Amino acid sequence: MQPNLLLLLGSNFHRLNVSLQEEIYREFYHFLYKPIMYMIHDHSAAEDIIQEAFMTTLVKSPSVENEDHMKAWIKVVAKNLTINYIRKQKKIRNEISLEVAWDGSPYMQAAGGSVEQEVVAKSLEEHISRHLKGMKPEQRTLIELKWKKGLSYKEIAVEIQETEVAVKHKLNRARSYLKRKLFKDWGNRDE
Repeated sequence: MQPNLLLLLGSNFHRLNVSLQEEIYREFYHFLYKPIMYMIHDHSAAEDIIQEAFMTTLVKSPSVENEDHMKAWIKVVAKNLTINYIRKQKKIRNEISLEVAWDGSPYMQAAGGSVEQEVVAKSLEEHISRHLKGMKPEQRTLIELKWKKGLSYKEIAVEIQETEVAVKHKLNRARSYLKRKLFKDWGNRDE
């Protein structure tokens, strides 16, 4: 027999026996897990969202007539929490610019950077490194001279014996290639 999610209504949930509480939570968990995972592809974040939705349901559940109405309300709560999570992740990704994602960058060393931002920066760095390996050697060299070594266009031009204008054009093409690859991995920043 499956527990009824209507038992979440009101303040009586904490009065239920522990095994019934666990059954209700398992039903709640299985009800939300697949749709949330479909949207975010992150197991631990999905579990966090489910737990937050569960707590919200316990505290703020509306008066409903039947379990179908309760499930519809729970879906809305979970969907909103998931969308907020996605927005937060997109904001964090957008805060990390390509120029500062390398090891030893000021961003990675900043005392104000959160662990979450450092993890996203490290992941971005790994994606950049992987895509650099797929670039033409000339493009890869330009990117590394600009971002890893921090050289100016003029210094790069001297280093590779090209004109400054040629360096700007080639570096622009290399950046465009890299951005296309990263947007494919991470999604468009303007969505």
